[in-house]
Amino acid sequence: MGKQLLKMLASIGVISLMLPIVALAQGNTIDPPVEGSDPFGFGQKLDDIAAPYSPTTTVPLEQRVGEIISIFLGFLGVIFLILMIYAGFNWMTAGGEEEQITKARNTIRAAIIGLLIVISAYALSVFIIERLWGTVV
Repeated sequence: MGKQLLKMLASIGVISLMLPIVALAQGNTIDPPVEGSDPFGFGQKLDDIAAPYSPTTTVPLEQRVGEIISIFLGFLGVIFLILMIYAGFNWMTAGGEEEQITKARNTIRAAIIGLLIVISAYALSVFIIERLWGTVV
């Protein structure tokens, strides 16, 4: 059962990584592209795309801190989603085995507690940053 689950998760991962490529494969074949209308940045110089993230730009510290916090919290949200899917899959395939159901319930409970801790940390960081710099993350 473990190898089957691993193969299935690997297949889902590979397919999900390839989906954006398929979505971007469709081009605009009706009208010629209008300059400046490309939302993905194709045809632009790499320096122009990366300019807002350059270390030489004068981005306020609170904005950089906010971006870092947002990226970190997004990553934790993905981990929560993966844990919930994993626990749900274990519960659905338990086949009435009480031990496996209990393990799945504990995983769901731990994931929800972790999510509550993350949301509390975010609220605390927003409160502190708002008090220090007077801006909202």
